[in-house]
Amino acid sequence: MKKLDIEKRNFSSGLTAQVVLRKGFKQKFFGIIVDFGSSDKQIPGSAHYLEHLLFSKKSGDITERFDEIGASTNAFTSYNATMFYASSIDNVSKTVDLLFELVGDPNFSKKSIDKERPIIAQELAMYRDEPTWPISDSIMKQLFGESNLGLDIGGTSQTIKQINSRNLARIYRENYTANNMHFIAVGDFAPSAITRLFSQVKKLDKQYLQSGPKRDHTFKSEAGKLGITEFKNKTEVPYFCLGIKLPDFKKVLVNNDLGQILFEIMLESMLGEKSAWYQEKMLHGELTSPLQFDVNYTRQGNFVTILGINNGDSLLSDLKTTLFASEKYTKQMNELRELFEMLKKVSLATLLAAFNNLSDLGFELAEEAIHDENIFDTLKLLQRMSFEEYWQICQDLLAESKTCSVFSTIE
Repeated sequence: MKKLDIEKRNFSSGLTAQVVLRKGFKQKFFGIIVDFGSSDKQIPGSAHYLEHLLFSKKSGDITERFDEIGASTNAFTSYNATMFYASSIDNVSKTVDLLFELVGDPNFSKKSIDKERPIIAQELAMYRDEPTWPISDSIMKQLFGESNLGLDIGGTSQTIKQINSRNLARIYRENYTANNMHFIAVGDFAPSAITRLFSQVKKLDKQYLQSGPKRDHTFKSEAGKLGITEFKNKTEVPYFCLGIKLPDFKKVLVNNDLGQILFEIMLESMLGEKSAWYQEKMLHGELTSPLQFDVNYTRQGNFVTILGINNGDSLLSDLKTTLFASEKYTKQMNELRELFEMLKKVSLATLLAAFNNLSDLGFELAEEAIHDENIFDTLKLLQRMSFEEYWQICQDLLAESKTCSVFSTIE
């Protein structure tokens, strides 16, 4: 497997940077990732609020200035991080200037903060209109209680009312520090262009960023009640969701990404469309559509959610038995082995496909940079992983896990 050509720099402020060379691409991708996400302990929703607010400058929406030079820009907030990014073909220097201004020059005026509040409230309301929102919201509260991880990434209509210029400025100062940030550029750069780019980043770092305490990456799991919840659903479809609270992946692995991938493979092989369990449930009408799996790792806890349409009284309990009673699978090991080998190839292909998409590669490498992960380590470990090793890792994780469940009945 051919490695990517990557040049890296560490600056005295604590800012780290990398340029990833991808020859033959006309477009260039730039990003700044901040090691501060929605699950970190601040006012719930403040990370997402900051993401919105930083686009609002005293001179107006900075997006318009990106548009003027033919660049596009956007941002997202996840459980673990916030990332601001831009893409352009020309005007590289101006694009990078604007990206640092976007992140490093906040406008905490009361007017700008008040202007964003109804926009974010409308966004939260839009999510609540989704038919699966009540059950997804309920399962996260079961898993993580009223901690930030138990709430929506954007917070709630109540928590965003708590946000003002004073506390948002404090949250920014504490978290948007140079040593909690990483700059990435992906594209076809000449050697001289890479040198100029690092010089520019060094200058912009001094102009816009401040040093501060580095994020503590210690795994500190939050906990909810982990019970069973039933509620009446206004939709025509009865849903169920199983939540699994997992231990720290690094108890059994050196790599969080690999833990996530292996657990996804296990869920797909045991409960996915090609599994014997799924085929049986479809045959008897207990399932009418595939289950939705979601595996996440965060500093506040690793978790899985399994969402589906509930067409059978025993479906949820049977699903749990299938996952946790591994001894019943002794007769199906050959089938599970075949599914593992097939799904391993699919996972490897998915990882490699990111190499040919600049933004996907930029997101992946930026997130890995702040989490001390490495895509090449993940690829090597996954390639070498035997079925026996994979199966034992998943069983070890399940042995230390806890579950909760939510289901709805039609009103």
